[in-house]
Amino acid sequence: MSKVGEEFMAGVLTHLPSILAFTAPLPNSYDCMVPNMWNGAYQCWGKENREAPLRTACPPGVPNGVVSNFEIKAFDGCANPHLGLATIIAAGIDGRRRHLSLPEPIGRPLGKATEALPLPAFSNWAQQMQSHNVVLKLTVVDIFIEF
Repeated sequence: MSKVGEEFMAGVLTHLPSILAFTAPLPNSYDCMVPNMWNGAYQCWGKENREAPLRTACPPGVPNGVVSNFEIKAFDGCANPHLGLATIIAAGIDGRRRHLSLPEPIGRPLGKATEALPLPAFSNWAQQMQSHNVVLKLTVVDIFIEF
């Protein structure tokens, strides 16, 4: 993965609990965000790990280690795609500005015993985390929501 891609993804991973206020806006959005499901319940990333909420993927036939894209699994169909994408971009830019680095990827299925922090389990928790996130407040909330 390129340094630019890693820093961008690290920013998204860092801000993921707050991003959920935009990408999983309803209480029902959190029904699938439980361990052993494919939306991810922990703040982690993985290479081709379908259970991680943030994962890298590469098409078949591409050499190992080359990343073509990354996915955010916790993006509910009820979310406003424009606000969701705006928060992801703002978080990624913050990662680039601060030169963040990714922790080691989670390469196994996640269970209840994991070193990763749990993601918010309901929308009020995510909204509370978002309200304390200065980066998202200055870049997304103040510009798009309180306009």
